Formats: sequence, structure tokens, C-alpha cells
Amino acid sequence: MKIRYKFLIIPLTFSLNLFSEEKDEGIELLYQKLSELEQELAEFRNQLEENSVLVERSIELQQQRYLDLDARILELSSIQNEIIPDAIEVEEVINSEQEQEKLLYKNALELFEDSRYAEALEIFSEIIITYPNGTYTPDAYFWSGELFLTQRLYEDAKLSYEKVFEQFPNHVRTADSLYKLGEIQRIDSNFMEAIDYYEQVVSLFPDSGAAQLSKKSIKIITEESNLID
Repeated sequence: MKIRYKFLIIPLTFSLNLFSEEKDEGIELLYQKLSELEQELAEFRNQLEENSVLVERSIELQQQRYLDLDARILELSSIQNEIIPDAIEVEEVINSEQEQEKLLYKNALELFEDSRYAEALEIFSEIIITYPNGTYTPDAYFWSGELFLTQRLYEDAKLSYEKVFEQFPNHVRTADSLYKLGEIQRIDSNFMEAIDYYEQVVSLFPDSGAAQLSKKSIKIITEESNLID
């Protein structure tokens, strides 16, 4: 009888060993899968961080382009004002109120470029209050939005850009303001709302630089959504 038990114990031990080996292999595969998932997650986070940095850098570059463009416009305006009185007789080339508004706007832009945001905002606000229908009022709203955006005060920036879109729908700043509203939504991860703004830009202002930027932003959001899925 004892010999018989020994023969029973040998196959049982062998089965237990096989089970143990299979269990170890299963755990090893599980760890491998977890490691692969962690690596994919790390790559995904890196890509999102890179996109975030690109968004912020893009905003900075856009602001500099706006500043350069406005500086050239103001410079050309000054040259024109100097030439016209000598060339032809006119009753009034530009009245003192318009000249004062332009001077305020120029000073505000210079303060913005020097990162003196509080002072710049004060002058932009003065333009908006003093000249509600002035030549540079839409620009003052737009640059107030840029100022808030630079400081990551997104809700305040949103209100400023909305003013441009709602009160001055045909102004040259409207397309850029709509695009910036989309960028704010994208920063807040409200991707569907962002795409809605971008599509409005493309639809209403198809030939604008903002439309081209909107198309690129839609592409980025689509790629990020595919990564998440």
C-alpha cells in the first residue's frame, strides 16, 4: 500500500510544478503588459505636453506678429498725415480727438510689448470707455484679450474677444478674436467647443490667416483625440 501512495504522489507533484510554472509565466506576461501600457502612457503624456508648449509658443509668436503689424500701420499713418497737408488742401485731415485716440493706442501697444501689462490695460480700458465707437476701440478690446491671455486669465480674455465678435463683426480683428476663443477652449480641453469656433472662422473668414491657423488646430485636436481613443 505504501508503494502505491508513492506512485500517486509523483504525478501530483509534477502537476503542481507545471501549474506553478504556468502561473509564473502568466504573472510575467501581466507585468510585461503593464510595462508596455506605462510606456505608451508616458509617450502620450509627452506628446500632450509638447502640444501644450507649442500652443503657448504659437500664441507668443502671433502676439509679436500683431505688434509688428500694428506698429507698421501706425507708422504709415503718421507718414501719410505729414504728407497730405503739403500735397492738397483739405479742411481737416484728422481731428484732435482721433489723434489723441491713436496716441493712446500707440502708447498702450508699447507698454504691452514691454510687459507692463497693468499700465497697458489701463490705457486700453480708457480707449474703450472714452471712444466706444472709436477707430481703435475694437483693437483695444482685442489687445485686452491678448493681455489677459498672456497672463492666463482665460475668462477675462474670453470676454474681451467676444466683445470684438459681437460689437464689430466686420472688423479685421474679428477673425483673430474668434480663433483665440477657440484656443481658449482648447487650452481648457473643451475640444468640441474649440472646433466650433475654428469652423466659424473657416466659414466666415476663409481667406484669413486665422482660417489657416484654425485648420491646423482642428488637425491637432483630431490627432490628440485619436491618441486618447
